[in-house]
Amino acid sequence: MKTLLCSLNSKYIHSSLAVHYLAAGVDLYCKSDIDLTIMEGTINQQDSVILDNIVSHRPDLIAFSTYIWNITTIKRLLPILKNLLPDARILLGGPEVSYHPETVMMELPAVDYIICGEGELSFAAFLDCMAENISPHAVPALCYRQDGMVVKNPPDEVLPEPPGPYTDAYFRMLQGRIAYLETSRGCPFSCAFCLSGDSCGVRFFSLERAKQELCLLAGSGTQTVKLVDRTFNCNRNRAYELFRFLIERANGFPEGIRFHFEVAADLFDEETIGLLSSAPPGLFQFEAGIQSFNPATLAAVSRKTDTNKLFQNLQSLISMQNIHIHIDLIAGLPYETLESFIASFNTAYSLSPHVLQLGFLKLLHGSQLRAEADRYGYVYHETAPYEFVSNMFLTKEETQKLKRIEDALDRLYNSGRFAFTLQYLLGVMGLSPYELFSDFSEYLSFSFETTSVPLEEYTKAVFDLFSTAEKVDKTILRDVMVMDRIRCENTGKLPRCLRVEDDRLKQIVSILKASPPYRNKRFGAALLYSDGEKVIIADYTKKDPVTGHYDFIIQSL
Repeated sequence: MKTLLCSLNSKYIHSSLAVHYLAAGVDLYCKSDIDLTIMEGTINQQDSVILDNIVSHRPDLIAFSTYIWNITTIKRLLPILKNLLPDARILLGGPEVSYHPETVMMELPAVDYIICGEGELSFAAFLDCMAENISPHAVPALCYRQDGMVVKNPPDEVLPEPPGPYTDAYFRMLQGRIAYLETSRGCPFSCAFCLSGDSCGVRFFSLERAKQELCLLAGSGTQTVKLVDRTFNCNRNRAYELFRFLIERANGFPEGIRFHFEVAADLFDEETIGLLSSAPPGLFQFEAGIQSFNPATLAAVSRKTDTNKLFQNLQSLISMQNIHIHIDLIAGLPYETLESFIASFNTAYSLSPHVLQLGFLKLLHGSQLRAEADRYGYVYHETAPYEFVSNMFLTKEETQKLKRIEDALDRLYNSGRFAFTLQYLLGVMGLSPYELFSDFSEYLSFSFETTSVPLEEYTKAVFDLFSTAEKVDKTILRDVMVMDRIRCENTGKLPRCLRVEDDRLKQIVSILKASPPYRNKRFGAALLYSDGEKVIIADYTKKDPVTGHYDFIIQSL
């Protein structure tokens, strides 16, 4: 039986772990001879290209792995596929269908089957039934049609550790994309906006397996190994051992490899933070979901967080300057008014993380908050990703304002392109971080009809707005913006709004090109005027592995 396992990723750089887990399950558990092919694409491809790829395989069964980022595309393709391949059966799996399979099958007549939850065992059992032409009534967690009704089989109560997905086919596919790894499934917490805690606790995979797969992926040619464990450090001893393992072997890994972890920062103890301080710069990236600093909000979503320890631990981790720290806030949670969100925003910003993500609540199928949407007056989009529009705490207009601030935050702060600029402006203007980003986002909304503003025009907008502000010295502002540009963009060119005609720069560049430190080396240089006449020189062959900024020096003329 020809089976096509399909994954539509959100971007080319992403890879799918789910389909390779399922393929490994087929190899391990299937008794029948299954002709299985994996097809990975992206939602950015034209529908005709995806359809042609699927049809060219002439499959008997088409199985899709569904998520909030690809379900809209898949729904659009299904009726066309059924017309093109009327004899092929269609199966869906993944979080976008697992929590309301009966509804999905009623709404999508092209879907023949759905597998809920983990699929390695169920998918293999289902394929055996199809190959042997017998009823799938005993396949765990399968949803199917029978006599005009939708039937849902109960899931397995005990699931084994899944088979390893890292086959030759996986590595042929990877080709430098982000590699994903899980060393556990489930989550010890039950946050009302999330699905990971819906299962019964956490199942940890073998520690030795985790170590082997970490090393395997480190040598795969990828730059980033992203661990998808929902709270990697929920088991302190286990996390400590894996951190220690990676630190000890770092010298044997390819240059530039980094491991990305989702962590609960309040769970770190002093011993683990001490260990992490010894990690080579750039080896680790941490994503720490704060969500909010509002106690009422955290209580309402069952987010158990010691906010004082969270803040202290993040301060310690960020101050070490060897780990890239990404922290998240979620707008739209219960009891989070605009005022309380502003307080959370300013507190989070004060930590100086490398990335501060302002996200918006998504009311996912199967989540507690979706079930309680009426209780909090939620208005949200009915189509994926089900993003909230308003609730009884935050109006639609306030949400739209935060959307504009999100864009300004991403381009001004998270891009790293305006770090010196923001530091200077916040130091002299007397504004809170929220006020600065709010003012700039409103200025942009009046100045441009779209957020897709080219970098040069964006830089000019920053300079035009703030250079006329009270207490801002125009020459200092120009200089800090020059410093930001020179150390971030390896062209060495300044935007027009920051250029100063000064013939000495050409002379300095000529001298530098002939000098030993910069001979046959890419560098950028610019003149500074606010504190005596100086030159900034950035070495474009040396980059900070944590911040991504190029090394630079400033010298007096």
